[in-house]
Amino acid sequence: MIQDTHAHLDLIENKDVQELLTKTKEIELNTIISCSTSFTSNQKNLELAKDYTIIKPAIGLYPLNALELNEEELKRAFDFFEKEIKNSIAIGEVGLDFKFSTKFEEQEKQKQIFIKFIELSKKYDKPLIIHSRFAQRQVIELLEKNNAQKVQLHSYTDSQKLMQKAVNLGYYVSCGMNVLYNLEVQKNIISFPIEKLLLETDSPMIFNNEKATPLNVKTIAQKISELKKIPLNELEEQLNKNFQLLYHQK
Repeated sequence: MIQDTHAHLDLIENKDVQELLTKTKEIELNTIISCSTSFTSNQKNLELAKDYTIIKPAIGLYPLNALELNEEELKRAFDFFEKEIKNSIAIGEVGLDFKFSTKFEEQEKQKQIFIKFIELSKKYDKPLIIHSRFAQRQVIELLEKNNAQKVQLHSYTDSQKLMQKAVNLGYYVSCGMNVLYNLEVQKNIISFPIEKLLLETDSPMIFNNEKATPLNVKTIAQKISELKKIPLNELEEQLNKNFQLLYHQK
């Protein structure tokens, strides 16, 4: 069995989700974690999970979306998360995004919201699925400082040094579509321990002019198998074990 640990099925039309799920058995895909980015996104993912057991919702706020909320709106959001946490597999997609937030005040607000998500994760023993665009170092520093316990660093494959830091802290790194064509990512994955690796597609985002789908997770696994010179079945067995360890899935 294999898992897509980071997708956005709420962005896909319902009929397309249904069609997609008819093909999952062909590649032995048994779980798709659908990450949330906004209030509407959270509601849609929770609804999808009720309709399809293969879909597991992660609840949270994308850093740039969270930045737009005032204090009262943030309070309502976290009240909602407290209520729905029992129905979620993880907290995500949360973290920091400094690509479009260059002002100190905006970055500080993102950090404070992120810390609240870390505390929520610890309180309910739920893994965090972390976004870290243009803020990979800051993300891992905050995770360490606030004693985050269960962490999946989404698409955290750009720096061998930071990837090793993640391993040292006991965190997992998820690898996606970039490994199919990005030589630097390929090099970093070759040296990365499979015991801390997970797979993702970030579907339906576009990579190298191709719209990702959870079905691509098999192609990603095959590429990593080739890069690391590990039999595919051996790699998938370890990936499945990693998933079960982090997400307590049977």
